[in-house]
Amino acid sequence: MCLGTDSFHTSPGLLDAARQAFGDVGETELDSPFRGAYVPLEFYGTDPRVEALMVEIRRDTYMTEPGGPAGPGLQRLAAALARLVDAVSG
Repeated sequence: MCLGTDSFHTSPGLLDAARQAFGDVGETELDSPFRGAYVPLEFYGTDPRVEALMVEIRRDTYMTEPGGPAGPGLQRLAAALARLVDAVSG
């Protein structure tokens, strides 16, 4: 799992929430192999209220490769994503 960050739009609180949410899903890397997060251009680098985090998920954590059925990791991944959404929307 990769958490892509932006130096302006990824707050420490958002990053901490993501690390806690995905703690039991597997190894989580920061900005590796991908760096950055999508932010609408009209807000990029100017509006700190707009937060961003890219979540890149390796398919082999939740399905059988190549392109096979979902596996037992799917429920764990879904729960982690739900925890992150709950943490940032509260």
